[in-house]
Amino acid sequence: MARKSKSAAGKTPFHAVVEKVQRGTISDKEFSNYFVAQPNPRQPFDFTIGINRAAVELQGVEKSGKFADALVHDASIGRDRQIRRAAPPKGFQRKSPIVAEGDSWFRLPQVIMPPTLIDVLQETYGYAIDNMAHWGDTLADMIQVGQFWPPLTSGQADTFLFSAGGNDVLGGDGGIARFLNLFDVGHTKPSDAAYYIKPEFYQNLRLIVQSYESLVQRVHLRAPNVIMLGHGYDYVIPRVDGPWIGNGMMYVGLDPTFRPALCQAIIRIMIDAFNNALAAFATTYSNYRYVDLRGAIGKTQWHDELHPTAAGAAKTAARFDAALRKLPKSGAFTTALIASRALFGRAA
Repeated sequence: MARKSKSAAGKTPFHAVVEKVQRGTISDKEFSNYFVAQPNPRQPFDFTIGINRAAVELQGVEKSGKFADALVHDASIGRDRQIRRAAPPKGFQRKSPIVAEGDSWFRLPQVIMPPTLIDVLQETYGYAIDNMAHWGDTLADMIQVGQFWPPLTSGQADTFLFSAGGNDVLGGDGGIARFLNLFDVGHTKPSDAAYYIKPEFYQNLRLIVQSYESLVQRVHLRAPNVIMLGHGYDYVIPRVDGPWIGNGMMYVGLDPTFRPALCQAIIRIMIDAFNNALAAFATTYSNYRYVDLRGAIGKTQWHDELHPTAAGAAKTAARFDAALRKLPKSGAFTTALIASRALFGRAA
């Protein structure tokens, strides 16, 4: 006898939600009804996923919050597997699927949040992408787990999209306030923005860039036919009471309401510093391509402080699409292979 799909109170039993996710039969309407997402103020680019108690029966289910994030992620993975294409997009000459690893700029809780640039590359441009990204993951998380290595080192994939470092650059668990000086009445102009950025920001940035570069080098050694594409984000906009940036800036007296130009100028310096570091990698490593997303997203195309709307995501995806179409054909990377061995020696 089949278990009932509705409780006496008209709610859907938790086990039924789990089954729908596992079978890949959950609809967009059901998804948005069963799950909720709230910004995690302790971690930029992260969300706390929960079960909508008004729609799902949780009686007898312990620690449902721990299951929610995994279920939403599994549902997203299931959607990826359903994406099919007849042929590679015109102009793309490398292997499929492409491997993607990253943070919330590559994957957000589906339906609850707007599509990401990876969603657009898959659904609009037709790229087959094995998306391993998860919202909130730090650069260290991605490197430590290293789930992207098998398809890269085995030769199954030779294009690697990477999105990481944003939450680290903007303060991580400590918040952006730890990188900012207190508001000073003698420094109120946007041109004074540099005054507010503490040396600790640049010290932290150096560590992030070193970890990022170490990964680029390891890809170069372990999978020399792989081309890695990365980005440094667009100019995110602090908001009043914004959980990730706005509140942190207000804590040190920088109010996005009364001094929006100054607050945005401070963020601009931080974003530029990270972007410039990544752009430099492209001049050093033949296996790395930098995709500049600055200025892609219009000021009205931000869903929240850190993530674009669907229209904004489409603009960032267009820049990635242009970069992907410029990549050399698979197998035409012999020169880079020889150069990598000469530069770094044999892989360990």
